[in-house]
Amino acid sequence: MRRCRFACVGALLLALLLTGCGKAGTAPEDGGADFSETEQVETPEAADALTVKEIAQVNEAFAPFKERENVSYVNSVCSFFTSYYERPEDLDLVEFLRYMGIGGTVEDEAEFQALKGAGGWPFQGVDSLDRMPVPIHRYRRTELDAYLEEHADITTADLTNVPESSGELVYLPETDAFYNFTSDAGPGMFICEAGRWEGKLLVLTGGGKELTLEAAEDGRYLFRSFLPLEEAEI
Repeated sequence: MRRCRFACVGALLLALLLTGCGKAGTAPEDGGADFSETEQVETPEAADALTVKEIAQVNEAFAPFKERENVSYVNSVCSFFTSYYERPEDLDLVEFLRYMGIGGTVEDEAEFQALKGAGGWPFQGVDSLDRMPVPIHRYRRTELDAYLEEHADITTADLTNVPESSGELVYLPETDAFYNFTSDAGPGMFICEAGRWEGKLLVLTGGGKELTLEAAEDGRYLFRSFLPLEEAEI
């Protein structure tokens, strides 16, 4: 018999995604959602399969793009699907930030000139910001730490795969920020086909991959692992 130990899977996962929705620019001001009409679905106390409806709610939460007023916004939690990891500390930061959709863009010439002198700067023939062929996206460490802590209960200090400043991800000590360069949007994707509860762990599978989330006491769903299914079963 199920009991309501956790709130509705769909509502909480949707709340999780809405804290990380943005486009390659500014996220919409109206980022909230009204869950007053959401039907409450009891989740199992012990290991148990998700229903078809619950799986659909999960996939809605993890859709790579969201539409609002005819504008597509990147679902930034999909960054957790851009590399495999047995624990969130081992995710690939370069891939995690490649299409994250939050943060800001460089618009100041002084910041651009500082970046030119940073290790790994890839645009050697570009001497001014207005000649850049693609936007420069900035991810301040404080903002990134807050995001990782919210969704995985870690910070950048816990990451094991932070590369040296390179053409794919430049680090600037003066601003304590990471920078990358993309003009398109290709967030990670995970389509859930089945799921089950194992205590506080929500184990989701699909497309030969296994995603594990942990239901925290405060209602958050924390990313715990993302692996090819054959490795997850070892």
